[in-house]
Amino acid sequence: MVGQWQGGGDVDIWHVEEAPADPGERSDRCEEYREEADTTSGSVEIVYAANPQAAAEQARQQARATSERIHRETRRP
Repeated sequence: MVGQWQGGGDVDIWHVEEAPADPGERSDRCEEYREEADTTSGSVEIVYAANPQAAAEQARQQARATSERIHRETRRP
């Protein structure tokens, strides 16, 4: 899945693709995405799901959880 976290549980999803079955090819693909993200001050999160819709929902759940964690951490004295 390729997209951008907008904050909270809001994720703008641009592209969803099935991971390559070959472990070497999968690793290479992840590395390519990580390199692209590094050049744009982004990050890469891997989402495992049964289908594109489940992947999108899981990404939104992870985004909400991350947002809540950041909010809690910034409010600590």
